[in-house]
Amino acid sequence: MTYVAILLCLALLCFACAKPQSASDELRNKTESSAAANRGNEVVAEYLRRDASPFRKSRVRFTITSEGEPTKIYEIETWRRQKDNETATLTRFLLPEEDRDLASLTVESPNKPTTVTSYSAGRDDYRESGTNKMFFGGLTAGELLGEWEKFDYRFLGEKTVEGVQVFALEGNLKKAESGVVAKTEVLMRADLYVPFEIKLYDKAGQHLRTFRIREVKPDALGQYAAVTDVENHVYKTKILLEVLSREYPATMEDSFFTRENLKAIARSK
Repeated sequence: MTYVAILLCLALLCFACAKPQSASDELRNKTESSAAANRGNEVVAEYLRRDASPFRKSRVRFTITSEGEPTKIYEIETWRRQKDNETATLTRFLLPEEDRDLASLTVESPNKPTTVTSYSAGRDDYRESGTNKMFFGGLTAGELLGEWEKFDYRFLGEKTVEGVQVFALEGNLKKAESGVVAKTEVLMRADLYVPFEIKLYDKAGQHLRTFRIREVKPDALGQYAAVTDVENHVYKTKILLEVLSREYPATMEDSFFTRENLKAIARSK
């Protein structure tokens, strides 16, 4: 028997043995697909639930290295308020010294575009931008915020990576949303519900960034990513992101999270 004849016989045998998908099989596959989507969104919802708090104050350092350029260090102080299904984050720049006159206010609400308002005391002007504006080492405001709710997450399974049990998720940008990032691959720690690794891709499938959580620390509410390595594959930069402090004030005035208050924050020392 010739080689071609053998292949033809094998093909016919496989075709004869294969069964057409029944209605019950199709329904089961759809059910399993729906369950995977629900499980993925449930994992992310649990992470966001644990990360939520009425008020939070943090200090964060960004150390940026890129080939052929000196290392740059930025430090910011942030105040976050979560109220009435809205998250407002006010940011003051502390380092470098020449940026201490900058402050920004970001407001996130479900089903609404996120707004970013910046104020420069040196120029005495406000600037409005979206979350695609570049900040530290080529990262965007959206990447720093996370924007988890812009994606639908599918549960891919559970596995062990470097001795850590993780949930593997794939997030795809919702049809009603827009942004540079179209897909994200997430490894979420199964024990702490804290990200272990996050990869971001654009619509063409280009790998944009990799976030790798190096250290997790406890605080008053639970565990959080304290040290993260970020690789910007587009701009060829590496960012070491360190949460230097994190606390939970009992209250913050609503007037603190306003466009008008940016002037006072930007001019404070």
